[in-house]
Amino acid sequence: MVFNSIEFAIFFPLVFLLYWLFFHKQTKLRNLFLILVSYFFYGVWDWRFLILIFISSLGDYLFGKQIFKSESDKKKKVYLAFSICLNLGILGFFKYFNFFAENFVDIFTLFGKEFSYESINIILPVGISFYTFQTMSYTFDIYYNRLKPTNDPIAFFAFVSFFPQLVAGPIERAKNLLPQFHNVISPKYTKIRSGLITIAMGLFLKIVIADRLGIFVDEVFGNIEDANGLPILVGIIFFSFQLYLDFSAYSQIAIGTASTLGFDLSENFRRPYLSKSFSDFWSRWHISLSTWFRDYLYIPLGGNRKSQIHTMRNVMIVFILSGLWHGASWNFIIWGGLNGLFLIILDRFLTKTNKYPFLKTLFVITCWTVSLFFFRAKTLGESVQGLFSLGFFNQANLYNFGLNAFEFKFVICLLIGLVIMEISTEKKFDILTWITSKPRIIRYIFYLFIAVSILLFGAYGVGHDSKFIYFQF
Repeated sequence: MVFNSIEFAIFFPLVFLLYWLFFHKQTKLRNLFLILVSYFFYGVWDWRFLILIFISSLGDYLFGKQIFKSESDKKKKVYLAFSICLNLGILGFFKYFNFFAENFVDIFTLFGKEFSYESINIILPVGISFYTFQTMSYTFDIYYNRLKPTNDPIAFFAFVSFFPQLVAGPIERAKNLLPQFHNVISPKYTKIRSGLITIAMGLFLKIVIADRLGIFVDEVFGNIEDANGLPILVGIIFFSFQLYLDFSAYSQIAIGTASTLGFDLSENFRRPYLSKSFSDFWSRWHISLSTWFRDYLYIPLGGNRKSQIHTMRNVMIVFILSGLWHGASWNFIIWGGLNGLFLIILDRFLTKTNKYPFLKTLFVITCWTVSLFFFRAKTLGESVQGLFSLGFFNQANLYNFGLNAFEFKFVICLLIGLVIMEISTEKKFDILTWITSKPRIIRYIFYLFIAVSILLFGAYGVGHDSKFIYFQF
């Protein structure tokens, strides 16, 4: 079930009404209800994959208790290793088995050894990278004495499976979200209203802007041999905005949905396209994943506490593994490696002075956008072909890639409006907050405008792929 579907439009209001009418007063009953609806939400894709969530939840609940009870560091490490092996074992088999098997065969073929291998038809469970990292963070925090284990398995299972953020994050930490499942929650009008507005804005960003950009992007990358010059340039720029809006929209809808139920989720994006350095960018982009790798990989590896060579090594390990987290493909590994190199090599020049903020931002986003060729293209060959096909020629073709002249200009205007809003918010003037602070009649006109815009200007149609991009990870 996806947020931008008819099924969710029926599912969520029913859950919302039942939740506040019958279940919110008793924590155990409420948490059990949330587990049931969350498992239903996820099981709509394939009920068999609920077994994986159950195993991951049960394993880390038990390992967390054993880590806490163990008196020796050796035993703690053993139970932590069990947790890591369980989660990475599940993730590794379903997401990476064929990739590593095929590359293993290719390596031996280079040395004259013939191997025959047929790929196993493995279906990738939706959101597996997100919930495995979320449950692992629980055992990591217990191991590092940042958290005591819960004695309430129902609360823990609800924490892992909480449907607003189950499929594509934010990747929540137990110390932030789990205590909320122990608290009694009362309905608050302002919190529910804020959540509904956040949901509406997320749907607007996804359906009206990101999905319309996706039409052009899909046409360009689906016909990359014919899309030379300007269409390729516009296509990769559009994809950079599509990726940002698509993923941040999911996070907004997740945060808004949780808010209407009385829960607070973590911020996942903070205007990353206004960053003035690559380190600044990664403190604003997919924050829950960036901080996960920082806290559970980069710092344990030594962070920046040793020599510069060790720091550079640690950065590259984090970024290459971050690329691999996104997908079992050399394209993602190269994409991660490129962004690691940007941080290591280019940031030393960008952070030397506070001058030229606009040029810094332009440079950072240009490098990021170029790296996205490896993120978006299906093969390494397509990535390289796209890079070498960039240019300002072939302008006559621009309106032949899914969007007519009006739709193309319309989406450009939307992007300009988005940039103005982001800059305004960065300057401490949030237009959305300002509007919602106005009298009721103005607020309702604004709400009606957003709803009508989604219905009238959303990108709909047969053959249009409206799935959230990060569902594949």
